[in-house]
Amino acid sequence: MVRRPIPTLTPDFPRFIERRLNAGDAAAIVERHERAGTMSTQLEGTNGPPVGGDGRRVRRPTLAGLTPQVVAIVAALLFARVLGANVEVLLIATQHGELTDWFANLFRAFAMLLVMAIPMLVGVIATANLGPQRGVPRFGALAAAAVFSSIAGLLLRMVVQRSLGTVSGGAPLSIILTYLWPRYALLCGMLTIAAEFYRRESSSIEAMQRAELERAALEREMAEARLQGLQAQIEPHFLFNTLANVRRLYETSHEAGAAMLENLMRYLQVALPRMREGKTTLERDSELIEAFLQVQQVRMGARLAFAVDIPAALRAQPVPPMMLLTLVENAVKHGLNPSLKGGFVRVAARREGQCLVLSVADTGVGFAPGSGAGIGLANIRARLAAQFGAQGELELANNELGGVTATLRLPTASAMTYA
Repeated sequence: MVRRPIPTLTPDFPRFIERRLNAGDAAAIVERHERAGTMSTQLEGTNGPPVGGDGRRVRRPTLAGLTPQVVAIVAALLFARVLGANVEVLLIATQHGELTDWFANLFRAFAMLLVMAIPMLVGVIATANLGPQRGVPRFGALAAAAVFSSIAGLLLRMVVQRSLGTVSGGAPLSIILTYLWPRYALLCGMLTIAAEFYRRESSSIEAMQRAELERAALEREMAEARLQGLQAQIEPHFLFNTLANVRRLYETSHEAGAAMLENLMRYLQVALPRMREGKTTLERDSELIEAFLQVQQVRMGARLAFAVDIPAALRAQPVPPMMLLTLVENAVKHGLNPSLKGGFVRVAARREGQCLVLSVADTGVGFAPGSGAGIGLANIRARLAAQFGAQGELELANNELGGVTATLRLPTASAMTYA
């Protein structure tokens, strides 16, 4: 049996956590989307039958698509046709003073066309919804619907005219079959073809829009998974550093080590429930920072002084969790620790227009060769890019009197847009 190597608490351990978390979350996200049937079946429904997430065909309502807008468009086209056929009669009616009769005949002819259009619309739309959904069978079914619905419309018109007494006698069947019916069948067929092309174009656009929405949702979930992975790197990185300090302090001063461990436990009681949160506020982050610096003060004594200056008006501003704390940890570890006299750490926040500016300044040793490329800073830059895009940035600069100032620029809650 082959034994897999067990990951140890080495510098590679945070990267191991990130790989495992990202792989697991990515697999879960993709599996969830595939199980819901929202990735590929939407596109297949463009020319095929409507398919649900479980792969079964979804039955459309018989008259789906027969909207007031469609009825209005058809009525407008029929009225334009009647008006065009009676323009010449209008000139004669004007000359003889028979405009009232002309208008009456115009609307009577328009009403008869509407009567004919009713079975045509119902027959074609019902066939479009219940019949074949793609290929030659669909066009054959629509052609048959246009033929028979036009016959039904013509017969309905004749029945209505006779019942209203608007015609005497009747036109010969030969004239109906060779003159009237082909005209209306052709008109119905042309409208059906136009409607079918419009339907296909609308379905394609809707399918592309759904696919784009699904892609955006998938990317957002994957980005959230990456953020969790990056945050998982920071947590063990911070804990390992702190526990190493506790062990080192126990070797030199047992009482100081016990005091630091007690403060660390108090800090973790507050910090651990918040580490997995997607967002926090400046007020809650400032509490964590003060607790962290109090832990460090036990170890460093008079070599560490600090101030946390967060205006009351900004304390409710949402910020990414643990990001500001990582900068404070870097200031203590890389700025004050190498200095024999220690130094001062100041955490501040201010607002510049639609931008929230957070700064961590120290009076330590300043930049050293190769500074600025550690795990903590790399994760901050990656999280800023994933969550805020170009709206978030991290700047590092040496102070004139020594030390470094790390500045975070984030969009305020009112101006926040996500990458």
